[in-house]
Amino acid sequence: MRRRRLLLSCLSCLLFLLTAGCWDIKDIETLTFVRGVGIDETDDQGVKLTYQNLVPNMGGTQEATSTGYVNVVSKGKNVLEAVSRVALKNQPIYSDHLKIFLFGKSQAEHHDIQGTLNHFIRDDEVRRSSYLLVTRDNASKVINQKINSQQKAPVEHIFETSKNRDYNGKILLPTRIGKASDYFQMGVSFLVQSVDAINDELIYDGAGIIHGKTRKLIGFIPANDVQALNWMMNRISGGVVPATYKGYPITFEIKKAASKVEPYLKDGKISFKVSVKTNGKLSEDQYPSENSFDEQYIKRYERIFSQKIKGRIHKAVRHMQTEVGVDPIFLNHQVRIKYPDFWEKHRDEWDTLFQEADIQYDVNVSILNFGAEGGTKSFKW
Repeated sequence: MRRRRLLLSCLSCLLFLLTAGCWDIKDIETLTFVRGVGIDETDDQGVKLTYQNLVPNMGGTQEATSTGYVNVVSKGKNVLEAVSRVALKNQPIYSDHLKIFLFGKSQAEHHDIQGTLNHFIRDDEVRRSSYLLVTRDNASKVINQKINSQQKAPVEHIFETSKNRDYNGKILLPTRIGKASDYFQMGVSFLVQSVDAINDELIYDGAGIIHGKTRKLIGFIPANDVQALNWMMNRISGGVVPATYKGYPITFEIKKAASKVEPYLKDGKISFKVSVKTNGKLSEDQYPSENSFDEQYIKRYERIFSQKIKGRIHKAVRHMQTEVGVDPIFLNHQVRIKYPDFWEKHRDEWDTLFQEADIQYDVNVSILNFGAEGGTKSFKW
């Protein structure tokens, strides 16, 4: 009898759980699915949020001419006030599918980026994998920029473009807000992808430099420098290197690349040796007398491309050392690993040490394939 009562009690509890259903269920018809948000500074130093929300096609009734998204603008003295004001004129925002946070130049320069993101990072609906980007203009201008396919939301275009790194070395590895939060906690400077509306097109346009201590945007670099610093950070997965030979265009197409940064400590001073190895294809050679089967001819081109890559890297890093004054390419990480005692003693002086560091470069290019003009040679790393 006692055993039967115990069994009935357990069954009752189980039925109670089953009948509870999904306690946190949300009616899809009352939700606004946000895919991206632009964050700008207002004239009174407040914040302006431009949400790009998907418009669901309910039962196939959406017209073919519809853009498939709608932009919602909200302003406030701070982020939370701007977020809460959305409910005064629109359906509440559902952030589980939010992909990008795009900071306008003024907002990122004048306000603590970590502080601005604080509300979103605390929101359990927002994924820490969402991308952080900046623009040289207002974020709202980029968010509002229509692209060729009206059925595609601009934020979707921005998000998808990040996947083209295998084809263009001028695209940064995406900076996720969770990783950015870690950098801020460590006081580490870093780069974030810049996207701009240029000639009615959305274009990945270099990168913004985020200062690890002030947590603000302190400048931009062009796309060529992005590719150069990608070499330094061992983040090249594709792209091309254009050059000239006797005034004629030649192009090296990257197939494989590896970089290594080795720090050295002597007499209290830090220096670095950067080794770059890459192989690929001679994808363009407009020199009239070309001879891809001549080994010396190819070696001459390998030297040209090696010098080109080395020159670009040196120029980009010197710009960081002499003009920007911060290390956004994580050379500090290499020092911290190899010389932990030195790092603990001098970590607060790192920007100065980085500015004074001597950096040597060794770049090795190997052309393995010459396209339709030649065969393929073997190569060993």
